[in-house]
Amino acid sequence: MKKKIQSFFIISSTLIFFSLSGFAQNGSIRGKVIDKAFAEALIGVSVGIEGTSQGVSTDVNGMYNLTNLKPGKYSLIFRYLGYQPKQVTDVVVTNGGATVLNVTLDETSKQSLNEVVVTAKANRENETALLVERKNATIVVQKIGALELSRKGVSNVGEGVSKISGVSVVGNKAVFVRGLGDRYNNATLNGLPIPSTNPDVKLIPLDLFPTSIVKNISVVKSYTSQFYGDFSGGSIDIVTKDYPETSFLKVSLSSGYNSITTGSRFLQTNPSTKSFFGFSGGDRKLPAFVESTQGYDSFTNGNNENPGFATPWSPQIKTAPVNNGISISGGNLYKFNDGKELGFLANASFKNEYRYFEGVSALFNAQQSPRYLYDTETFIYNTNTSGLFNLYYKHSAKATYNFTGLFVNDANDGIYDNTGFQFDLGDISGRRNTYIQNTLLSGQLNSNYKLSERSALVWAFGYTKTTGNTPDRTQNTFRNVNGNSFFVTDAVSNNHKFFADLDDSELSGKVEFDIKSKSEEKAFKSVQFGLNGRFKDRVFDARQIDTKIALTDNVDPNKVDATLTGDNLGDGNTAGTFKYTESYYAPNNYRADLLIAAPYANFNLEWNKTILLTAGLRVEASTQNIFYKDGGATLSAPFKQKQLTNLDFLPGATLKFINSEKSNFLLAASRTISRPLFVEVAPFRLNTAAATAEIQGNTQLVNSANYNLDLKYEIYPSNGELFAVSLFGKYIQNPIELAQVNSSDDLFSYINTDEAVVTGIEVEANRNLGSLVQSESKIIKNMSVGFNASYLYTQIKIDPNKIAEKGVAINPTNLKRPLFGASPYLVNVDFSYKKDWSKDANTMFTVAYNVFGKRLFVAGSQGAGDIYEMPVNTLDFVMNTKFNKKVGLDLTFGNILNPDIIYNQEYSTNDLTFSNIKRGFNVGLNLNYTF
Repeated sequence: MKKKIQSFFIISSTLIFFSLSGFAQNGSIRGKVIDKAFAEALIGVSVGIEGTSQGVSTDVNGMYNLTNLKPGKYSLIFRYLGYQPKQVTDVVVTNGGATVLNVTLDETSKQSLNEVVVTAKANRENETALLVERKNATIVVQKIGALELSRKGVSNVGEGVSKISGVSVVGNKAVFVRGLGDRYNNATLNGLPIPSTNPDVKLIPLDLFPTSIVKNISVVKSYTSQFYGDFSGGSIDIVTKDYPETSFLKVSLSSGYNSITTGSRFLQTNPSTKSFFGFSGGDRKLPAFVESTQGYDSFTNGNNENPGFATPWSPQIKTAPVNNGISISGGNLYKFNDGKELGFLANASFKNEYRYFEGVSALFNAQQSPRYLYDTETFIYNTNTSGLFNLYYKHSAKATYNFTGLFVNDANDGIYDNTGFQFDLGDISGRRNTYIQNTLLSGQLNSNYKLSERSALVWAFGYTKTTGNTPDRTQNTFRNVNGNSFFVTDAVSNNHKFFADLDDSELSGKVEFDIKSKSEEKAFKSVQFGLNGRFKDRVFDARQIDTKIALTDNVDPNKVDATLTGDNLGDGNTAGTFKYTESYYAPNNYRADLLIAAPYANFNLEWNKTILLTAGLRVEASTQNIFYKDGGATLSAPFKQKQLTNLDFLPGATLKFINSEKSNFLLAASRTISRPLFVEVAPFRLNTAAATAEIQGNTQLVNSANYNLDLKYEIYPSNGELFAVSLFGKYIQNPIELAQVNSSDDLFSYINTDEAVVTGIEVEANRNLGSLVQSESKIIKNMSVGFNASYLYTQIKIDPNKIAEKGVAINPTNLKRPLFGASPYLVNVDFSYKKDWSKDANTMFTVAYNVFGKRLFVAGSQGAGDIYEMPVNTLDFVMNTKFNKKVGLDLTFGNILNPDIIYNQEYSTNDLTFSNIKRGFNVGLNLNYTF
């Protein structure tokens, strides 16, 4: 660890040296470009030096900056679509000086003033524009736009956020920001909350969102009163594309290859046209008679008739083909003579992926003996279908309206095979066939209305419906004897069918007034005050149909349907028979709701244009209800209720000091909260594979209180470049963690530990190599490097005198340990080179590297070791080519190193392997055409 820390600071110090070394430049020309008639900033104006290839574009404020210029005279050319080009000659540059040149542009065609409406839409997909937004922000925020996502070969939002400093993604699902996991983070869609399709996590799985619908992704790391108060790590906002400036229609076709999966043996349950596209959940639902019969038993109330389950017990064997995808997008903007505008954008996409993992899975006790030890095979067929429609309407210069509709369907068809030793059953093999279809349908309407020159009204309302459907999950467990397989019949649940439905509805909205100061001279600049509201409702129901089996002959695990047939239905006691019998487990059904109402106010002050203070208070009233039944409850027993009612005062303040035009300091402090998730409170039990550990909720959980402090220094050497260093610290009361339960079963649950401390440092750098080394070489100027890294220290403490108060019986192995999911270090490095073949043709080459330090996966109990995910090194290579204005081709080589994904259970004397798999080397191809 000491060597790793030393290496981290050596790397950071080197980046600091190279970043700062770029400041000693010869000279520069900078200024602002505006429209002559209306004095509005023009965004994206091309500013070039005559006779050279050097040039830049104006940012969202109309500003440009040409750096590293040798002393002398220059001729500048300004070009912008719809405007007359302008040339300015004899612009003098001195050694070490900054020449200011502000320029006005005239429109190409002269019209009367009442016919001309000049609008400037910021390009919030571009890295440079997003950096300008960040520079002007009074919060700690990082953004990644659509262009950068494409350059780095990112296909979904989950992969995208992992490219941001201090952010890691565990298992391609759970997001950790600054070492804090799912419950400490928020996810919003265009600023409004969006519920998860997965009942196990708070954040909606971010890999549901393809990057084809994304304008940019932001991660806010410091709280202000305008945000919902239940985050301490980060608030992730997915901003969808809205409307284009000009009409377009784009079609993309993609294909992918995996070195382990493609062309190899693959198992899949009941493949069909519907399952290919991820819409076969309805075909696998409970048969009508079984659904209408509580306590179903095929012998006693099923007339010994075949119930007609749609999903076979055994999967089919096939060869995995290449992955495929298609995306179609288009849009336009219509401008009318009366100044009104109507714009739209639509996107529809589909992609699929075949994945195969081979490895080991184990869990050991205090004596380092296995509770189970399996060789594993996992086959997953995943599909993602999405549709986005955005409608933009500008009624006048004062009022604009946006409607966003989003549909996402994500389906996973998985086969999970385990073969090996289980403590209670001996040598066994287990197979679980699980199909999960998650669907999201969201509608949002928002408006910006300018009440006067000093005041504005912003409102937004959204409704989201999410469903998670697990229809007819099948499980078989076999005892292995001398190469033969026999049904395990120790418990009827060893062989079963499971059905679950999750139904979430969420209504959210906000109303905000923004009032600016009357005087530019006063310190008070503006105030925002408003109200957020949110209501979330969940219904979760599950039923398990077990089998009582009296079949003792050898069974072929790949032909179970030849044995468990309608001809063999009986009482399950007579030799040669079996029956279906429902085992009622009361916690399989729960209801939950959450109501939040939060008024807030946020004040903005400024002194001498160098010191800015944003300070506010949010008063968040919340009520969370869980309606559940205990394990021994009967079907007719009423639901119990667990309610958490809180009134939280959540202050937040950020002090910003503008050190120079290129640098600033930010100091932020806040208090926030973290609520337990519905699934963490409800006593429902869940596991992912046959004969493995289960996870159960804890009804005694309470909210956590989080105290946050950030200090950040940012330098913007030139257009599109950045260097930043952040220090942060957090103190958490009653943090919620996953722990092993004292039980004869392999069981885990959630507990409130007593306190946690998180401290760390983050370093970021984005530099153009030409600017960095002061080179005039065109090749060097077309190279850029990006780097971000973080180092974290985390510690959880558990008071041994309070263990009995945790709601579940635990005996933690370690009373002090790192925070769950927190990596001690994270590093992202990327290098890009752009080769221009002609005016409209170019290729961008990008190499991206990522590594994270080992992170806690599960805390051990009763002397058993803690389980850690070990460091993983990832290397990707991407080529983005434009042949002309219409045709593009992207080639991606992903996971080139193909490292082992290892989880170790750690003991004082040695480490034992809990899990070990490989994901394979990926090749992706994307061909796109714009009409």
